[in-house]
Amino acid sequence: MSRARRTLSVLVVQQEDYERKRLAELLSGAAAEVRTARDGREGLNRYHAAEPDILVTDILLPRLDGLDLIRAVRRDRADAQIIATFGPYNPKTLLQAVECDVQAFLRLPVNPGRLLAAVRRCARNIAMHRRLAQADYSLRHMLDLFPGPALLARGNDVVYANRRICSFFGHADHEAMSRLDLGIEDFLVSLNHEPYSGLPGEWIDAIVNDPLDREHVVQLENPRTPSARPSAFAVTFNPFPDSDLRVFTFQDVSELEEEKARLRDEASTDPLTRALNRRSFLRLLDRHMFSGKPFSLIMFDIDHFKSINDTYGHDVGDAVLREISALVRENIRETDTLARWGGEEFMVLAGNSAPDRAAHEAERLRSAVAEFAFTGVPGQITSSFGVARHVLGEDQETLLKRVDQALYQAKENGRNRIVLDEK
Repeated sequence: MSRARRTLSVLVVQQEDYERKRLAELLSGAAAEVRTARDGREGLNRYHAAEPDILVTDILLPRLDGLDLIRAVRRDRADAQIIATFGPYNPKTLLQAVECDVQAFLRLPVNPGRLLAAVRRCARNIAMHRRLAQADYSLRHMLDLFPGPALLARGNDVVYANRRICSFFGHADHEAMSRLDLGIEDFLVSLNHEPYSGLPGEWIDAIVNDPLDREHVVQLENPRTPSARPSAFAVTFNPFPDSDLRVFTFQDVSELEEEKARLRDEASTDPLTRALNRRSFLRLLDRHMFSGKPFSLIMFDIDHFKSINDTYGHDVGDAVLREISALVRENIRETDTLARWGGEEFMVLAGNSAPDRAAHEAERLRSAVAEFAFTGVPGQITSSFGVARHVLGEDQETLLKRVDQALYQAKENGRNRIVLDEK
C-alpha cells in the first residue's frame, strides 16, 4: 500500500460527525489525501472539484441521497471506485446500490480491517486502469508514428484511427472525426470491387471472417477531392494475442489497381472497336441468364461490308467498324452492353427489355446508322438487325441461335431492316 498511498486520494461522505472523522483517520494512513463531506450535495460538489480516486459514502444522506450521489458519480466516471456504507439492513436499497456497480459494501460502524481491505482492492483496480490507460496511450502513439494509414479495432468497433488516415479524410486526428461522428464506412466506396453500403463495422467483419482468406482491397473516397477517382488500399490486419483488439493497416495500391483495371479492360475488349469481345460477352450473358432477370439480345451486322473493304480498302473498313461501334454506344442505354461478335457482326445485350422495347431500340440504331456519314465512304451504309428475348430456362445456345436466325431473316428480306423473334 505504501506505493499506492503516494498517489491515492479519497473522499469520505458521512452524515455523522464521529463516523466521518473516524473514517478519515483510518484512511489517512492508506492514502495521500483524504477529504470529507457531511451530505450528498456537498459530497458531489467536492467530488467534482477534487476528482478523488475513491469515494466512500453512506447510502443514506441528507440533501442528496447517497444512491443519487453514486449514480451521479457513475455517470461522470464509469471506472470510479466506490465503497458504500450502510446502517439498517435494507435489501431493496442495497440491491439498487449493487446495480450502480459499487466495489464494496461495509456495515456501520465500519470495521477498520474490512475498510482497508476494500481500499486495497480499489487501489489494485485503479493501478490496473492506469496501466491500461498508459498502454492504450502508448499504442495510439505508436500508431500515430506508423508511416501509413492504420487503425485499431476492438471486435467490429474502431477505437482509434491514426493521424495518417484521419489526414487522408481531411481531419486532424481521431478525436476530430469522433466529434463529427465520422467513421471509415462514411468514406468506403467499395470492398473487394463490390459496392459497399454496409453498417459501421460490417467491413471489419467481412475482412476478418472472409472464408476465402484473400487479399482485401477497399476504395476510399477523399472528401478533399470529391471529383477524383477513389483511392484503392490493400488492407491487412494483425490480432493481439488473447485479445479482441486488431490493428488494420492500409497500403495505397491505386496505381496497381488502375493497371489491373487497364489489363482487364484490354483482355475483355476488342482492340479495334473498344466494344466487349466475344469471350467476355458470353461470360456476361451467362451471368444474366443465371440471374433470372429479363433481357433481350440485339444482333446486327453491316450490310455488304465486304464490298466496302474491296472498294475503299481495309483501313476505311476498320474506320467504319470503329465509327459504328461509337455510334451504337451513343444510342443505347447505360445499362446495355455492346460487343463485337466477329467480323462486321455485333451484339447488344439490352437488360430488362421487353421484345417491343428492344425492337424500338434496334430501330433507333438502324436509323442512326443509315443517316450517319462514315469516313471514306461517299454512299450510304446500312445494317440489318435481329432481336430475341430470353425465355426463362432457355439455354445459351438456343437463345443465340434464335437471334442469329432473326438476323439472317432480316438479310433475306432485303437488308436494312429489323426482324423480331416472336417466341
